[in-house]
Amino acid sequence: AYAGDTLTFSVSYENTSYDDITGAVITDLVDINLEDIQVQNGGVYNPAKRTITWNIGLIALGSEGTVSFTAKIKAGTAAGTIIENTGYIESEQASPVTTNTTETKVVTSSGGGGGGSGPSAVHSTTGQASVSPAAGGRIGLGSDVSVNIPAGALKGTAKVDVTIQEVSSPPSAPAGFKLLGTVYEFKVGGDAGYSFNKPVTLTFTFAPDALADGETPAVYYYDEATGQWVNLGGTISGNTITVTVDHFTKFTVLAKEATPSPEQPAPVSDRLFSDVPASFWASKVIYELHGLGVVSGYPDGTFRPDGNITRAEFAVILAKALKLPLTGGKVFDDTAGHWAGDYIGAAYAAGIVSGYNESSFGPDDPITREQMAVMIAKAAGIEAETPEIAFADSDEISIWAGEALAAVVQNGIMQGYPDNTLRPLGKATRAEAVTVFANALK
Repeated sequence: AYAGDTLTFSVSYENTSYDDITGAVITDLVDINLEDIQVQNGGVYNPAKRTITWNIGLIALGSEGTVSFTAKIKAGTAAGTIIENTGYIESEQASPVTTNTTETKVVTSSGGGGGGSGPSAVHSTTGQASVSPAAGGRIGLGSDVSVNIPAGALKGTAKVDVTIQEVSSPPSAPAGFKLLGTVYEFKVGGDAGYSFNKPVTLTFTFAPDALADGETPAVYYYDEATGQWVNLGGTISGNTITVTVDHFTKFTVLAKEATPSPEQPAPVSDRLFSDVPASFWASKVIYELHGLGVVSGYPDGTFRPDGNITRAEFAVILAKALKLPLTGGKVFDDTAGHWAGDYIGAAYAAGIVSGYNESSFGPDDPITREQMAVMIAKAAGIEAETPEIAFADSDEISIWAGEALAAVVQNGIMQGYPDNTLRPLGKATRAEAVTVFANALK
C-alpha cells in the first residue's frame, strides 16, 4: 500500500459456544498512521482515544458477522512502516467468540530510487488530469462532479487526458423535467463518446432543497443519435448521486416535476425500448413501471426483458417503489461500495430481504423465482391461506420458501407454466420480475 491509499479493515466474529452471547462489544484500536476514519455497521469512532466501538449486543448461537471501517494512510508515512490494526470482543460471558483480531498492511515507497514502482492513481479537482490506464484515478471539477476510474478501465498503456467541462449551451431538459445542476461533458483524449473496458463511477452534487414533494433526482445521459435524455437512475446519499457508466458523453441530474403539464408529456418516460414492442406480453407493465421511475432500461435503449435480473436489481425495484429511506441499512461484505448497496440495506432494514449469511448477500447473483417470491411476500405483507400448492415440481421448493410461494400463488401474484410447473429454482427474467411486482401492487 502507498501513503494516501484508503484501506479497509474488518473484524469478524462467530459464536461457537453452547448458548447465545449477550452484551457483546467490539473495540478496534486505530493505528496512529491512519486518518479520515469512516466507520460502517453502526460503529462509533472516538478520535481522542483512537478507538472504534460496535455495540453488537446479542450474538445468537451459531451466528457470525463482520464489522469494518475504512481509513487513509497519512501522507508522508515512511516506506516500511507497519500499519497494525487490533480488534477484540468483550461480552457478558467469558470469551467464547472467535475473531480475527489483527490485520497488518505494509506501506511501500510510492516511487523514487531503487528501481521505483508502478504508476500511482491520480487525484485532481481541476477537471483535467493525465491518467495511467494501469492505475486509474479520480478526477473532479471542484466538489460539483467527479469520475472515479478504476485501474484497467482505460484502454492501452499510455497516459491519456481525462477532462470534465461544463456545457455552455446544453440540450434542453425534456418537458415535465427540471435540471438540478449543470450539464457536463466528459472526454478521454478529446473523445466525448469514449467507451471503457469496465464501468467507471460518476458522482454529482445537487441541491435537495430544489426538489418538491414527490420529486426524485436521477442521472441522465444525452443520446446524440435520438436527441433524448436517457434515465440511468443513481444512488442518492445526502446531496450527492452516484451512478456507474461504461462510456462518456453529456451527463446531468434531472428530476421529473411533481405536476408536469398534461399537454407536454415527458418523452423520457414515454420512450419505447427497442426490444419491447407493444405486442410483447409484458409491455404494459414494463412501460407503466418505467413511467413511475421504478424500473429502467440500458444505455443502448433496450430493456432486455428475457435477460436475468439480479438480487440487487430486484431489491432496488422494491426499495424505490416503497420509497424506503436509504440511510442506516445493513452493509454486507459484498455490498460495501456496490452501486445498489444503499437500496439493499434499506430493504434489509425493512425486513424484505436477507442475505445468504451475516456477511454475504450475493447482489450480482441472478434471483431465483422462489427468492423473488419470498421478497414479494414480505414486501406485500401477505400470508398463505393453506401451506401447500399443487405443481408438478412442488418437491423442488426449498423449505424456507414454501409459505411465501404459496402466498404469492394463492393471491394471484405469481403463476406457474403451461406444463403445470412452477420452476422455483429457475432464474427469473426481467419481464417476469416486473410482472410479479405489478401484480403485487393490485
